[in-house]
Amino acid sequence: MPLGEKKVRTLTGILLAVVTIGSRLPFISKMLYEFDSVDFAVATFRFSIEQVTPHFPGYILHVLFAKLLLVIIYDINFAFVWISILLSVGSVLLLWRAGAALRAERVGLIAAVIWVFLPILWFYGEIATAYVYEAFFATAFLFLGSKLFRNPEKKIYAYLLFISLSLAMGARQSSIIFFAPCLVYTLVKTRQPIKTWIAGASLFLLSTIVWSVVLFNLSGGISQYFAQAGKETVYRSQSILFGNSLRGQLSVIAKVAIYLFMAVLPILTVVGSMGFAQTRRSFDFAKAQLSKPIARFVILVAFPSLLFYLVIYFMKAGYLLNVLPSIVLIGAIFLDQMAIWRAERIKRASHDTLKLTRPLITNNAIRSTAFVVALELILFLTPFPWLDDINFDNGFTRDSLNMQESIVDAKFGGGADLFLNRLFSFNNVHGVRAIDALHSSVEAALKSSGVSEDSLVLLDTWWHRWGYFYLPQAFIYDIRDFPGSDSLWLGASENHVRTGIADTLVVIPRNKTVLLLLREDHPTFASLVQQVHLKRLDLPQYLDIYRITDEHFSFKWKNVRFIKE
Repeated sequence: MPLGEKKVRTLTGILLAVVTIGSRLPFISKMLYEFDSVDFAVATFRFSIEQVTPHFPGYILHVLFAKLLLVIIYDINFAFVWISILLSVGSVLLLWRAGAALRAERVGLIAAVIWVFLPILWFYGEIATAYVYEAFFATAFLFLGSKLFRNPEKKIYAYLLFISLSLAMGARQSSIIFFAPCLVYTLVKTRQPIKTWIAGASLFLLSTIVWSVVLFNLSGGISQYFAQAGKETVYRSQSILFGNSLRGQLSVIAKVAIYLFMAVLPILTVVGSMGFAQTRRSFDFAKAQLSKPIARFVILVAFPSLLFYLVIYFMKAGYLLNVLPSIVLIGAIFLDQMAIWRAERIKRASHDTLKLTRPLITNNAIRSTAFVVALELILFLTPFPWLDDINFDNGFTRDSLNMQESIVDAKFGGGADLFLNRLFSFNNVHGVRAIDALHSSVEAALKSSGVSEDSLVLLDTWWHRWGYFYLPQAFIYDIRDFPGSDSLWLGASENHVRTGIADTLVVIPRNKTVLLLLREDHPTFASLVQQVHLKRLDLPQYLDIYRITDEHFSFKWKNVRFIKE
């Protein structure tokens, strides 16, 4: 007896969830991945925007979600990784149903399968970051908006859109400028009555008040929170609109473009190659689709955030996870349509009037989707030589893998390998493994150095944030040695408390062991070697940690003198 439609959907949903979880578990990161990961981890037990735990604007729902999981998961990194996995599952299921609501069940499945294995989503589903929220809420808007377009009389979808906007803001406050336009467009085009607007806005306000009260309370009050907001200038740091250079703006645009190209490369390759032989037909199909409000809605889910990244601010590849669901959904529609066209050609060529069209379409759709997935697997699993650990070794990588260098200028410290490393690192499991290897090696070396944490002082130019979390009892001087400057910037941390200090004289107690974390190729290294005796710890060649062996010392590092009495 054949299964009913509802049972088939339930089993399909379970299978998609199992495949998503099963594909993530073998590759999850073992340590906190980047600066922000450390900040969020500390925020679970000491929330302080002033201390940048977490960084502004607070990401309160992300932190609360982690605190909830920590009731049953005792490893902080693992709890945050499970957030990424669960959000990945949610986004896969939502995109599946969005595709079905938008066009057909077959489109929903094509989109979901491609989305499960999309390398950049897979990558961010393995690590402790907040970026999979972007994917989850983008797919939520695609699903709820598509359902409302198909069923304008069902007000529940309108209300859920308002609540989703509030929750998206609670996870990442910038979401309001990314998703509000598609919400407004959907309500206008589906001709929702004023009472639906009022009821939805009330739900939005109520939901936002709930999480805002928690956020303000943990931040020390509403005045303290907005005082921190007044100090936030990061969004002014790149755009030509805020007085930055045209060269810098072009670098940002290039970075967005190249990360986006890498993210969609598998589906672009298959859709492009299949559509090349039917360019005119594909163009006419796209033009016809764009005349429909629901197609414009799909684009509008992605467009405001993409415009923001191009014009205002963009830092990490993970930002694109709120742009990519729309692209994957559009790609799935094209793959489905091309499967239909190919089935028509096959049937015409066979001269068999009894030949069934639907199985032909299904087989063609399966083949084209399989090609996309095969390319995704190659891109994610292949151990490309430029993804070796050593290619992750530079100042910015050690601080946080965010590629602040300009792609336009390829300022990676040399060579095509480093360029390819940055290009592929957010789309490949070996990017996760290399960063894990780097930080695990450092942690193991520091913990096996024979020095207790409370007797350890780190003069640290590159691992301070991880030391701040993994070695909380050590005293860490966070040293920023900016090229071309005659001064050092100093921070200090102990027991998860960090402060900036303006001292030009640093006195270290006699009973402390001092380790220097400084690259051997750093411009000031030769000067320091002339002033103190250094013994290198047993680490991979590209990781430089030295014990200062002098019982007493006095050395000058630019404008700061370090003394051990």
